[in-house]
Amino acid sequence: MSEDVTMQQLVELLPARIWYLTSNGTDMWCRRPYGFLFSTGQAAETFAKEMGTGEELFAIGMDAGALISDAILSGLRDTAVTRLFIDPAIDADSGDVHGKILRLSPLT
Repeated sequence: MSEDVTMQQLVELLPARIWYLTSNGTDMWCRRPYGFLFSTGQAAETFAKEMGTGEELFAIGMDAGALISDAILSGLRDTAVTRLFIDPAIDADSGDVHGKILRLSPLT
């Protein structure tokens, strides 16, 4: 996405329920500066296996509207997550992750 979007537009871009990977049941697993969000829990867990992180990761679903709360967005920024992949995929040849990325702008 090359243009700024409003919060409402962001919610409309996401599925009603969004999934993320975690190892402890609360904190989002990420590779700073990237976080990863998925349309389904199965897609999230498949991605985790393909990444081969060596961690026991599982998917947790949440309402997409809750994702864009000030508390969660602030938490992402505070942990240096500035880009969120939506339904990422792994290139079989290179191992690179690709897909739609949402950029979190710093608060000004």
